[in-house]
Amino acid sequence: MEDFLVNINGTLLKGPEAKISVFDRGFLYGDSVYEATRTFNKRPFRIDQHIDRLFLSAEKISLEPTYSKEVILSEVLKTIEAAPFKDATIRIVLTRGTNSDLGLDPALSGPNNLVVFTKEIKPNPAWWITDGVSMIFFQKKIEASGSLPKTGNYQENILANREATSRGAYDSFMINTHGHVTEGTTSNAWVIKNNILFTPPLADGVLDGLTRKALLEMAKRQMLPLPLVEKSLTKDDFLSADECFITSTTRNVVPVTKIESHLIGNGKPGALTLKLLELYLEFVK
Repeated sequence: MEDFLVNINGTLLKGPEAKISVFDRGFLYGDSVYEATRTFNKRPFRIDQHIDRLFLSAEKISLEPTYSKEVILSEVLKTIEAAPFKDATIRIVLTRGTNSDLGLDPALSGPNNLVVFTKEIKPNPAWWITDGVSMIFFQKKIEASGSLPKTGNYQENILANREATSRGAYDSFMINTHGHVTEGTTSNAWVIKNNILFTPPLADGVLDGLTRKALLEMAKRQMLPLPLVEKSLTKDDFLSADECFITSTTRNVVPVTKIESHLIGNGKPGALTLKLLELYLEFVK
């Protein structure tokens, strides 16, 4: 907590001093939307796209922002400038506001609360590249179709991550009610098979990740060493993959070398995965 700089509705505070009402709907009900990004040498990664997605998430849950995109961008940049570090994680949270009572009716809430968190981001652990991470499968109980909003209600993802860590894995691959692998709890999922790169489509209930979007953009520009296909994928597709990895804005590209008790490929990060990481970092920096 001490390592954070926090901006609450335009006021910059040290982490321990940052406080919000217990009647805020984000606290009471997870009634909020959020975005997570990072900076490279004080430059925020695709911040306009993140703010656009924040507003899209708000629209999907009928949360009407009382802050404009321009004001949110200004507050994010102000927070980045005030922070004493160059490479940082950034989290933007927009809640529906503070309730006047404990009811669910959104009409009880006041103006939004806007919170921007920033903290120095450390390099990924070296073993992620030398050894890769392990994953398990987690069956989702709630069906989703289309790209998901990023809301404060992350209970199913928390349960999936807890199940993974309790079994000694890094994280879970979520499976929808149609039996398709969708994503990690906070990442997008990818496999390489026969020199083709595959990722699940948004229609399967996948977050429209900005790192995912960057790789799709690179593919369209023919900047990748292999073709990219969006396709519904099963457990077997992952277990029989030559290579596997996950992506997120804060972690970039992370090799996956084991799923459940099954080794992916030879059990080491794949050459194509590491090449994609190299190309991605060149692209975004």
